[in-house]
Amino acid sequence: MQAPDIDDRYARMAVLFMLSLALLGGTCATVIHWMAPVHRPMDLIVPPTISALYAGLIIALTRRPQWMVGIARIALVAAGLALAAPAWLYTLQATLTPGTLLVDTLPPVSSLFVVFLVMLMIFVPGRLAFLLAALGWTTIALPVLVYLLFHREEMWSARGTDLLMAYGPVSIMAVVLLPVQRGLAGKIRRLSTERQRMEVLLHRDPLTGAQSRLLGERMLREALDRDTPAGVIMLDLDRFKAINDTYGHPVGDRVLQAVASGCKDLLRGDECISRWGGEEFLALVPDIDASGLSQVAERLRSAIAGLPVAPVQAVTASFGITMIQPDDSLDTVLQRADRALYRAKEHGGNRVESASGE
Repeated sequence: MQAPDIDDRYARMAVLFMLSLALLGGTCATVIHWMAPVHRPMDLIVPPTISALYAGLIIALTRRPQWMVGIARIALVAAGLALAAPAWLYTLQATLTPGTLLVDTLPPVSSLFVVFLVMLMIFVPGRLAFLLAALGWTTIALPVLVYLLFHREEMWSARGTDLLMAYGPVSIMAVVLLPVQRGLAGKIRRLSTERQRMEVLLHRDPLTGAQSRLLGERMLREALDRDTPAGVIMLDLDRFKAINDTYGHPVGDRVLQAVASGCKDLLRGDECISRWGGEEFLALVPDIDASGLSQVAERLRSAIAGLPVAPVQAVTASFGITMIQPDDSLDTVLQRADRALYRAKEHGGNRVESASGE
């Protein structure tokens, strides 16, 4: 199945997108701080350092996709440190320096903290995500909230209420609602898995593993719509009812499975075989002429006749073959193949008959 590969590709794209946005944000912050009238050392060091780190992680991810999980975790740790450093530094500075206000010095990173929590809950599994989210909230948001609670004049300013909301209710809501998102994501994955299982049931015969008649008819219709030559082989096991009556249905099922497996082994990747009925199969052979179609049918007939399915002494099949004609419909091509198969049965079975005129 290809689903895991597809999931990995989407996950890598998500991590790459996250790193690119972080790099863009860090670059913009670097430019803004360098253009600001007042230059603070923390603002001049952290954004360019983070930008350089994320640029390196993007390069590493593109060259080593298998490092995706480690790269995502390094990015989250770096983001956490980049958010915690100014939170503690400027909070302590505002606390210890008279006349310094936190609402004036703290960089505009409150919204990035919410994004950090969301990314943490997405890329870290299970309970560990909640523990790390709690640790991140304690080390990044709590110092700012405690400071604001003890400095009410700053808390009720426009910037203060913004910080209070971002580090308080909004961040808590993000952590609380993300389990709901994970539950929905799990439900979607289960539905996707169930859909894939149903598609397998629709497209594969559960007993033999051959394609279902539904899929066989669809592929035959597609072949009728194409201009390239193609042929149809219809085969029916000889005296299959006698096998079931003599040896029982479990043995009959093993015969059907052996026939389907033997035919699939002989057919090319672009050729397909479908279980058409109880003991009847239909093979579609594209890009072939009448002579080649006859040779393919003969190989299948010989392979079936040589199948060892104990305790059955011999397994044989009758074949009717026909090339698809330009004016064919699904019914006409099947009718020709079925008539050729009937002639093979009339002549004793274990033989290949072509449609009239071919």
